[in-house]
Amino acid sequence: MDDQNIKNNSKFSVRVKEKFKSHKYKNVLVAIGVLILALVIFQAGMFVGFRKASFSYGWGDNYRQTFDGPRGEFGMEMMSGWPTGQGLPGAYGAAGKIISISLPTLVVIGPDNVEKVVLIKDDTLIREFRNVIIATDLQVNDQIVVIGAPNSASQIEAKLIRVMPVGVMTASTTPKQ
Repeated sequence: MDDQNIKNNSKFSVRVKEKFKSHKYKNVLVAIGVLILALVIFQAGMFVGFRKASFSYGWGDNYRQTFDGPRGEFGMEMMSGWPTGQGLPGAYGAAGKIISISLPTLVVIGPDNVEKVVLIKDDTLIREFRNVIIATDLQVNDQIVVIGAPNSASQIEAKLIRVMPVGVMTASTTPKQ
C-alpha cells in the first residue's frame, strides 16, 4: 500500500508541475493579477474621491457657519439665519470699504475702484464676527462684504452685511487711494 501511495503521489506531483508550466495556467495567473491590480487602483480612486468630497463638504459647512452661525437642532435647517429663510441668496454683492453712509443706503468701493450702492432694508442681517449689529453701527472706512440682489435702481438690496476685522482684507482686495 505504501508503494502504491508513493507512486500515486509522484504521478500527482508530476501532473501538478506540468499544469504550472502550461500557458493556460500562466494566463489565468496574469488575469487574476491584473484583476487584483485594477481593484487596488479602483479602491485608491474611491479613497481619494472620498477625501476630496469630505474636504468640499467641510469647506461648505465652514462657509455656512461663518456667515450664518451654528446649525440648529439636528443640523437639519440649512441657512436658517437668513432673513428670507430660503437659503443662500443670489450671487450678487460687493466687498470693499464704505466711503459714504446715508441710511438706508451706503456706498462701497471695491478692489476694482468701482463704487456700488447698497440698500439696507429692514430684514438685512448685519454681523460683526458672530454679533448682530444695527445699521447705525456701520462707519465710513469699515471693510465689509455684502451679499444681496440687484434692484431696478442698480442698487444691491443687502440680505447680509458682514463687517470684516481690520487687516483681513489684504492689499489685493482693498481699493487703491
